[in-house]
Amino acid sequence: MEYKDYYKILGVEKNATQEEIKKAYRKLARECHPDTCKDDPKAEQKFKAINEANEVLGDPEKRSRYDALGSNWQEGQQFRPPPGFEEIFGGFSSGGRKGRSGARTFSFDFGQGQNTHGGGFSDFFESLFGNFGMDGASSYGSYGAPKGEDIESEVFVSLEDVHKGAKKEIALQGPRGIKRLNVKIPAGANDGMRIRLAGQGNAGHGGAGDLYLKIKISPHPKFKLEGSNLITEIPITPWDAALGISSEVNTLDGPIKLKIPAGISSGQRLRLKGRGLSGKGDLFAEIKIVTPKTLSSEEKHLLEELRRISQFKP
Repeated sequence: MEYKDYYKILGVEKNATQEEIKKAYRKLARECHPDTCKDDPKAEQKFKAINEANEVLGDPEKRSRYDALGSNWQEGQQFRPPPGFEEIFGGFSSGGRKGRSGARTFSFDFGQGQNTHGGGFSDFFESLFGNFGMDGASSYGSYGAPKGEDIESEVFVSLEDVHKGAKKEIALQGPRGIKRLNVKIPAGANDGMRIRLAGQGNAGHGGAGDLYLKIKISPHPKFKLEGSNLITEIPITPWDAALGISSEVNTLDGPIKLKIPAGISSGQRLRLKGRGLSGKGDLFAEIKIVTPKTLSSEEKHLLEELRRISQFKP
């Protein structure tokens, strides 16, 4: 079998960066795609060679193994494994019929009604790698063409939505107009969590990419979110703080009664276990002692009497 110069196939230097290899592959894949070169009988063969070169050079690990062959191997020279070949390519050389995960190898159908040998990869490739890396072939569509780019967008949801879970309709502006999608928000979703919608990204020769929605929880008028815990503020009067009181507290599941002990201070937190986001966290009622701005004559008299007789020194 003949040695394959993958660098020459992609038209890049041996010291090319991974980004340069990626750009060269994308350019050639567009130019040589069988769908766009129907009049070129060699288009299919060229396209398979480009994909094979990218399969090796686009993966730093496989590129390193390929480079280990040495600079003395020239295009057209008959390939015979060099000394130490088994050590360099051990586990990935000749005849391997399964990829790293043990999955069956892919065979691309190039529209002729038959399967090409080893998914369209050459004997040279299989001698080096067996079917190493073929598990990844599923990321390529028709003719091994790359899928379209993935898209990431933000979706704003309420605290109530992520507490119990919800279905939301979102509208995305695309090249063909507005696309509307129904998205399931899972209960307990945290701020920054990403939801993947397969096949809803940009279109490509090998199919559409994916859409990733990043969850953004909108501010709530009554609750502050700290991880899975919720914080809510409870305003009380100075005398209720001194004497203690039973107060109604709002939760995401409805109001409940909370006993506030006598002598509580402003800023103290009372914990309601399991009342946080989706039951994963707790609800903390933070006490805020509020002083009246105006007093009736009787209120003023009573407070003055309290100040006169009280022994409390803060």
